[in-house]
Amino acid sequence: MSTDRTHQHLVIFDKAGVKKFEGDIGKKTVAITGIEPGTSVANGEYQVAWSDGISLSRKVDVPGFTVKVPVTGITLTKSELSMTVGDQTYVGAVVSPSNATNQKITCSSTDEAVATFDYTGLVVAKGVGKTTIKATTADGGFTASCTVTVKK
Repeated sequence: MSTDRTHQHLVIFDKAGVKKFEGDIGKKTVAITGIEPGTSVANGEYQVAWSDGISLSRKVDVPGFTVKVPVTGITLTKSELSMTVGDQTYVGAVVSPSNATNQKITCSSTDEAVATFDYTGLVVAKGVGKTTIKATTADGGFTASCTVTVKK
């Protein structure tokens, strides 16, 4: 039989037993804040317990974790590109900061009949015209673009 936690909240303690953070009543989560991005926190550095305001459940160790480093932007190595149909070239995408936890990006072209752009940075000129290629970060949705002009 499970315990009714609707009138309780989670409390986080440091390893010295000092209360550091409290969650909202009835919620099964609580945030540990104020730790620098990229910091690794060891298993048991914090403990968590349920509280009804009077008594506490048994404290248990919070598993170790590393604080995520958020993406702050993205740039492409070129902002304009002139190509001939059939040409191939590479455009690099640089996620900032370089130690961001999630470096994943998606690549696209506004007109794939003119040029394509894939996750490796490969740009292929397909047909005459002008298009914009774009890289977008998975974390934060930051974008960078490059105008591609393709001639015969």
